[in-house]
Amino acid sequence: SDLCSASDPLIAGSLLLAFILPLPLWRPAAPRTDLRAWQELLAAFTARGVSVSSDHPRCQEPNLDGLYLRGHRSVVVCERNDRALTLRHEGWHLVQSLCLRDGVWLSDEAIQRGLSGQDRRELQALVQPSRWQREAEARAMANLPQPRYLEALATACGERLPVLEPSITEPHGGLHNSGPPAKLTPTDH
Repeated sequence: SDLCSASDPLIAGSLLLAFILPLPLWRPAAPRTDLRAWQELLAAFTARGVSVSSDHPRCQEPNLDGLYLRGHRSVVVCERNDRALTLRHEGWHLVQSLCLRDGVWLSDEAIQRGLSGQDRRELQALVQPSRWQREAEARAMANLPQPRYLEALATACGERLPVLEPSITEPHGGLHNSGPPAKLTPTDH
């Protein structure tokens, strides 16, 4: 008898198992965080007094990568997927609220150009029409090359969310605001 015969159920089952087991290894991997990009973004937001954390009960939700706590200088980035992309996205929601005062930054054409096919499908399926522009703009901004994103952040938030500078008079190199305070207005969003 031939030991390698596929007609032998044990060998056929082993061949099938060997074929099936590696399949998950061929699936596209979850996006990985570029550590340099993450650190650069983290520095840009914290320099403006924004708290970025990963400790939030909603991070237990398996499909949630992050959230912006509306009306606050606080963004949550859950520890999964591309955290730099998530910070760009959720950080732009902060920009929309605190710096642009719920205004828009990009034209409709620029938003459309900045969306991926996946973004379009998710926006169509998951986002209410009344929130479409805010969400689409945040996705388009998150897709920008990081230098362009950081430039837009600096321009959009220059007055309302200025960079804080280290103070030599405060203990431990504390931060002080180098400009007028951000005007926060509570909203029900």
